[in-house]
Amino acid sequence: MFRTQKTELVDQLKNDLGRAQTVLFLDFTGMTVEEANSLRCKLRESQVGYRVVKNTLVQRAMTGTSFEGAGACLKGTPTGVVLGFVDPVAPAKLTFEFLKDCKHIRVKGGVFDQKPISPAEAESLSKMPSREELQARVVGMVLGVAGGLIGQIKSPAGRIVGALETKADAAA
Repeated sequence: MFRTQKTELVDQLKNDLGRAQTVLFLDFTGMTVEEANSLRCKLRESQVGYRVVKNTLVQRAMTGTSFEGAGACLKGTPTGVVLGFVDPVAPAKLTFEFLKDCKHIRVKGGVFDQKPISPAEAESLSKMPSREELQARVVGMVLGVAGGLIGQIKSPAGRIVGALETKADAAA
């Protein structure tokens, strides 16, 4: 790869890292082409990016950013970089779901909320509810509270109406 190509790649990586909400670094040693294609398809469907990049180029892209602390993850084997742009939990969920079927791949670490995270923290992140699940929970809670409030308002009014009907029937 020529120097200009490397510079362009580092610039693209820096841009992608700046936009990403979550980044995971994978050791993909032993991964077959079929497994790699399967992982890429799963990630692409959920608007999650995946790149295989030399460690030195990723470290150059992270230089001068808040990701610099995650450089310790970039030792040894080449690294697969999983980039979550839309949902911060989706990359971890999809990656750890894929790891159930593909045991020889491991998570080296990552970055979440502009801070380096360990593989254990990445796994914990994968167990969190997604954005859609959280939104559904909030809507459910709001509707539950609103329904209870309506019931509380309606109940005394119903008793008053019932008492008035009883009085009206007794008077007639």
